[in-house]
Amino acid sequence: MSPLDDELRTALQHRAAVLPPSPDPLAGIEQRARRMHRNRAASAVAASALAVAAIALAVPALTPSSSPSPVGPATSAPPSAPPSAVPSAVPSQVPPTPGPETLAPAPTAPVFRFEAPWAYRGDRGVLGDGFQATATREWAATKGVAEDRVELVPLYGEVFEPSGQPRLVYAARVLGSVDAEYGAVTTGEAGPELVSRTPLDRSVTVLLVPVPGDEIPGLYAVAAPDTARLEYAADGTSYRDMADKAPGVGLVGLEGDTSADQVRLTDADGSTASVPAPELEGSSEPASDGLPENLLEWGFRGVPEASLVERAVRGYAAAQGVARDDVEYQVLFNGSNDPGQRYTVLQAWVSGELAQVVAWVETPGRDPELQLRPLTDPGAPVVAVLLTGTPGRTTDELVVIPQPRTGQVLYGPTGTGEPRPVEPTPGLDGVVLIDRALGADADRLVILDGDGDLDAPTFDGRVVDLLCGERGCG
Repeated sequence: MSPLDDELRTALQHRAAVLPPSPDPLAGIEQRARRMHRNRAASAVAASALAVAAIALAVPALTPSSSPSPVGPATSAPPSAPPSAVPSAVPSQVPPTPGPETLAPAPTAPVFRFEAPWAYRGDRGVLGDGFQATATREWAATKGVAEDRVELVPLYGEVFEPSGQPRLVYAARVLGSVDAEYGAVTTGEAGPELVSRTPLDRSVTVLLVPVPGDEIPGLYAVAAPDTARLEYAADGTSYRDMADKAPGVGLVGLEGDTSADQVRLTDADGSTASVPAPELEGSSEPASDGLPENLLEWGFRGVPEASLVERAVRGYAAAQGVARDDVEYQVLFNGSNDPGQRYTVLQAWVSGELAQVVAWVETPGRDPELQLRPLTDPGAPVVAVLLTGTPGRTTDELVVIPQPRTGQVLYGPTGTGEPRPVEPTPGLDGVVLIDRALGADADRLVILDGDGDLDAPTFDGRVVDLLCGERGCG
């Protein structure tokens, strides 16, 4: 190598020492990659912040609210704020703060259900002798449905003293219908009498049944058998225990002003509920003032059939041209015969007027027949009804209803000769049934007094005089 080459090499080495070293290409690539990653992350954070802010601004505008709370930028909420501090997007879903009414325990007393009725309590003898079946039949008649379409659930029964009459508290419904009631059935002059009928809804926890009494009316409260306590307050505030008749059954007498009375029920868990007591329908006082002066105080005989009586009363009201509610009545006798005729004999009157004997006869295949007698003579000893057109018979049937505790009945079919004794009809308590020739007009009837004194009959006269029409005998 020449001296010139040595000088040139030395000069180049000195030049390289004073120049900065060239950057490493791999290191530059890594640096650029890290910068791009930081830029993308920053862009993503910025985009997320904008999206959150947009949602926060849009949701309140879409949510129904009379006064939506303003929502600031997403960055205004501190990251450590608890969830309860963040305004709810749907205020209606936030449960309200419980107040005193919300915190009060709700009554949990069992509600009456026909699907699982409460057990019967009281005297099981009340359910015997067909009393429950008769009550079912009468309730069905008030609804105008067949007996087999009715379910009557007995809940409490007793024989009320001193009258000795049975009382049965029940709930009843028409099958396949929402028509349901509760009330009581007892025995009246015309047979079973439905009292205090109240519609039964699906929230009843205690059945309150006012009933008439011998001296004052009473109020039964019938609840579930595990009821802890039943109380009554005549003034609505001063409660006292009701008489404990059976588990979940109470009774109290109704005296004085009961317009504000309440019954309080305490359930087995200690919860309570108060309900207003219903008023007794009609008067429980013995009817004396305002009754007709010619009313026959004989009492009722025969077979109770309230639906038949009600049809007779409605027929009488129509004949008199008055509303049904304007008619009062008392039943003397109900009966029927083998050919299927059913009849009732009663005294009926328009309110404030005198009474007259009314006979109502229902014969198969014929329209009902209303027989009206003249105004009843005060102290009349006997009344009668004539059943005509009896299917399958060649005679009429004379029904003779004498006053109670009279003696022998004698009948003369031709009006000549001495009347002959008539065999009493078993089970009718003095009522006599006589076969009477068609078209007879001269037959005679004699009724002896209770002592059988032939010289002092209570009635001795023509039968036609007992069958006169409303406007007298023609």
